[in-house]
Amino acid sequence: MGTKIIGIDIGGTTVKGAIYDNGILVDKIVRKTSKTNPLDTAMQIIYQLLTNNKKIAAIGIATAGRVNSNTGEILYATPNLKNWTGRNIKKEVETTLGIPTYVINDAKAATLAEAHVRDVQSLVFLTVGTGLGGGVLIDGKLVDGNFWEAGEIGHTILYPNGRRCNCGKRGCAERYVSMSVIHRYAKVPLNKRAQLINYFKNNEQKVLTAVEKVCSDLAILIDKIFLMIDPELVVVGGGFSELGEGALQILKTKVGIHASKSLYRPEQVELSVFQNDAGLIGASLFAIKNLEEGA
Repeated sequence: MGTKIIGIDIGGTTVKGAIYDNGILVDKIVRKTSKTNPLDTAMQIIYQLLTNNKKIAAIGIATAGRVNSNTGEILYATPNLKNWTGRNIKKEVETTLGIPTYVINDAKAATLAEAHVRDVQSLVFLTVGTGLGGGVLIDGKLVDGNFWEAGEIGHTILYPNGRRCNCGKRGCAERYVSMSVIHRYAKVPLNKRAQLINYFKNNEQKVLTAVEKVCSDLAILIDKIFLMIDPELVVVGGGFSELGEGALQILKTKVGIHASKSLYRPEQVELSVFQNDAGLIGASLFAIKNLEEGA
């Protein structure tokens, strides 16, 4: 389908946008997420992309939070995205622009992107970014769940009575597994991502220790995923994937400790093919799917 789509990925730290044209992202734009209204940032990017691309068939938006993808409503979002819960993003964008708009959880969007280029029928995607999200693919189809909460692994309890999460619970996995946590452990400011990656690739001990600590907790989650769902692959994306093969090898070593007592293998854990573009691509694919189905 040779249709141009605007893909948007709204995260707690940045909002990304691009034109998805025949399987390729072009004109990519990245801006810091508004602290008061994330949609303002997204709309600025959309308007900029529309300046040189008049014939847009649809807009696909991936966003953190629990999303009813049928209606485009944000059912729940943590304070990582301010004033987000309860808004109908699909309706707001369509009312403003008159362009068909489709909204999906960011981790589920990334799951679609990764599955699109892999010959698998079952896959769990983990987006390790500002927070921690997940998407589940079984029998080639995304699992949404009864309340659109399937894949919300970031808010499963990893350590009972542990650190307080901004969702209101204690011990959530997100408080132990995210790029925010790696930055905190390594004492590198969150807005210094390139510096953190450079430190890691140059074997700076404080960053290596931080990554190893987070990988230990991530391996516990991955063990639970394999034992509960038994997917063909677990794919790790988000900012974590930018750390590269070195981080993957650390993670596989940690996973191997648990895998030695089970049937799954560490080789079933891979990094995202698309890294931080997975959400953009998945949002675009979701829009195309809905257009083709006449939704």
